Amino acid sequence: TKFTKGLAATNKVVVGGAFLEGHTIMVGTMESGVIDLDGQPILIDFPSSYTLPEGLGTITYNEEGELVDSATAEWDKRIVTMHLPENMTFTVYRWKNYLDLRIKMKKIQGMDGSCGNFNGDPDDDATAAVFDRIGSRVPPGENMFHHREQVQWTDTEEELLRRCPSEKQEPAKKKCGGYGSSASKSCMLDYCYGSNEHTLQLAKKLGI
Repeated sequence: TKFTKGLAATNKVVVGGAFLEGHTIMVGTMESGVIDLDGQPILIDFPSSYTLPEGLGTITYNEEGELVDSATAEWDKRIVTMHLPENMTFTVYRWKNYLDLRIKMKKIQGMDGSCGNFNGDPDDDATAAVFDRIGSRVPPGENMFHHREQVQWTDTEEELLRRCPSEKQEPAKKKCGGYGSSASKSCMLDYCYGSNEHTLQLAKKLGI
């Protein structure tokens, strides 16, 4: 985003799949105004609550919830909490131009993704290991968003990629299809820095 020198920030999430019987729930930033079920606005008032079809669960929209980042305590809280099937609780903290997330759920056989595979071994949760198991991007046929955002490459990202450790550069090129488009370079940046907790802070420390 423009607020993070082009580095990634979450500004929209979508929940769906077989456990929601084909329904999708989408939540965006305060700027976006998006809280949708199957493309239709819900939780228009604040505070409010909503009961999902077929008894699938409930969604609340209020100020209640333990913050992910204590630095956000000074801001007005706008928190969407989804109580979903299979004892999942998905909490979305809506800020002006980004989201914080907290997911609580039971272990599912074969689960994997950016947060790891929940097997109790943190050593195989590094970005490179996740890429090896499930790929670097969501396949088009599995994308639940309405469209894929156009990647905008920035000078900060270019400099970070130039400084990518040599032992990661070549594997990143192979995994992401070379050093060509903005999308492939963005993939390489994920590979190089995906395990870093706060890449923007790293960029600032490097004077970028």
